Amino acid sequence: MTTFQIDTTDRNILAEIKEVVKQQFHFEIKIVDSKKTDSKTPKTRWGEFAEKMDGLFTPDIVEHIKTSRKEARDNFIANV
Repeated sequence: MTTFQIDTTDRNILAEIKEVVKQQFHFEIKIVDSKKTDSKTPKTRWGEFAEKMDGLFTPDIVEHIKTSRKEARDNFIANV
């Protein structure tokens, strides 16, 4: 058995990839959710929150957060 890892949580994309591989290469495909298999330690509330937020950030939101964090650090340093 060979493992092929695809870093996405989009079930529709995974289903499409599964069908293409089945049709083109005649392989049996099994999708294993790494979040379910890698959870050896219990998740904290922040870990659960991060899972829920995963994939919700757009590039614009990420850029805004970066800018806001820099402004907050600069203001903190200026006031110390």
